Amino acid sequence: MDVKSMERGCHQGISEADACRSELSSLPDDAARICFLKRHRRKLMAALHEAQEKLSCIDYMIYELERKQKGGGSDES
Repeated sequence: MDVKSMERGCHQGISEADACRSELSSLPDDAARICFLKRHRRKLMAALHEAQEKLSCIDYMIYELERKQKGGGSDES
């Protein structure tokens, strides 16, 4: 990840947080705020799990390539 994409992600996170705060403050009562926050939490957890799956795939690919480099791989094509 380069510096520009990190900065973009940071600014995106800040604007998302501002939007979240704005929407949260516009809700009529605490019950509605709790529902909103729980929905938002589920969305974030789904994104986290998706990222974890991608990392697991990358880790496995690294493992396989390192195993192949050490001469342990017999499935060369």
